[in-house]
Amino acid sequence: MNSEIKPLAADFQFDYEAESTIEGRGTGALRPRDLALTRLERGLSAFVSLPAGAKVLEVGCGAGRQSRTLKKLRPDLQVYGCDLSERAIAEARSYNDGVEYKMADASRLPYDTATFEAVMLFDVLEHVPEVASVVGEVARVLKPGGLFHGFIPIEGQPGTLFYRLQNSHRLPIARWKRERIGHIQQLTDSAVEQIFRSCGFSMRDKTYSFHLAGQIHDIADYWRRDGLADPTLAANRKKAVALLARLIFYPTWRLAYWEDRLLARSNRATGLHLTAVKMQ
Repeated sequence: MNSEIKPLAADFQFDYEAESTIEGRGTGALRPRDLALTRLERGLSAFVSLPAGAKVLEVGCGAGRQSRTLKKLRPDLQVYGCDLSERAIAEARSYNDGVEYKMADASRLPYDTATFEAVMLFDVLEHVPEVASVVGEVARVLKPGGLFHGFIPIEGQPGTLFYRLQNSHRLPIARWKRERIGHIQQLTDSAVEQIFRSCGFSMRDKTYSFHLAGQIHDIADYWRRDGLADPTLAANRKKAVALLARLIFYPTWRLAYWEDRLLARSNRATGLHLTAVKMQ
């Protein structure tokens, strides 16, 4: 096991069929100054050289927003999506968006070896017990020379606010993320790169997002979620929590957009955008 990846509690359970955990609803659009679309923008840039007819798989597609948007913006590509959640896949299929969806465990993908010219994933590796097994499956289904692009939370990254709060009792961001959305890995960029290299990838590019302003926004968001879910917190206190969080959200979301563009190469961030090539 990579020394930078901590072992998981054997009894950890998370319900990916719960309505509140389904991600990927709707269809994205490239609107100016929208932080939420940073992942899509960088993914499109990574795949700009893909020829017409290329097969692209999204692992962990949820309800399909990224796959659907890729198909909308690049209708010349054959796009596929898979996810562990039956509810998410049913919702994705309801869009009739030209994407082929399947239920799948990311560590046992239901596709033949060397099927795809490109594979993408967004916010997946932090959820899985064995990161290397998922990356190995990505490598297996890619053709030699195939492209990988993904957004990977690196919430154990040294030099970040998240890293400094690892043992905090007042702002336990790692616990909030684990309990609320199933983040069971606190990865670093070096650990992720090491795993990809060990699975036969060559790094092509890496950029970062969620620097200081983005991290403050994230902490405020999960502080709010934890407070609103607390049955012992009085209703007036919950209103105060929600109001304060909203006051933090407005400036930090906008600052984070510009921060991530100015500091895209700085690794003092909790989001890694990685592009890699499967070696021959």
